[in-house]
Amino acid sequence: MPTFFIWSKSVGPGSFPGCGGEAGMNGTRHEELLNDLRAVAEEIVTDAGLELVELSLRGSSRRRLLRVDIDRVGPRGVNLEDCQRISHVLGEALDDDELFRNSYVLEVSSPGTDRPMRTADDYRRNTGRKIVVTTSEPIGGRRRFVGVLRGLVEGRVLVEEDVDNRVEIAIDSVESARQDVGF
Repeated sequence: MPTFFIWSKSVGPGSFPGCGGEAGMNGTRHEELLNDLRAVAEEIVTDAGLELVELSLRGSSRRRLLRVDIDRVGPRGVNLEDCQRISHVLGEALDDDELFRNSYVLEVSSPGTDRPMRTADDYRRNTGRKIVVTTSEPIGGRRRFVGVLRGLVEGRVLVEEDVDNRVEIAIDSVESARQDVGF
């Protein structure tokens, strides 16, 4: 279950060049706004020693939802305090930059333990965490592997099941991979 903190705030009239806050924002203006938001968020998150995993913007110009997923490399991940701190700093920066003309909701969250690993960055961030990998074809008679992720090297996922057993799984053979929540 993801950890999150919500910062909700109404902001006064502002200006975003080319946006104007109109309800029918076209694709180009939406992309410009997303790029500006991503740049602001990336700087703040990186300065805090964290990583921006995903940023999405939904809703109308009257009430927008900006969701920012953050993480920390390694087994520790992020906690509620990290989400609160980033939410506070990012909320202030968004207000100062006046990127939104009307009210908005900012949601800062961890990607969650149930989020599948898909990219090399996902594997890099989760190195040192316990994971579950399911393969499309059996490897040594098995399709499910549980252990500590030791990395992604040359297209192979390295899973240490125990001290004496490290499994290498070709990334193309991975059907699903996610953190092991231990339920």
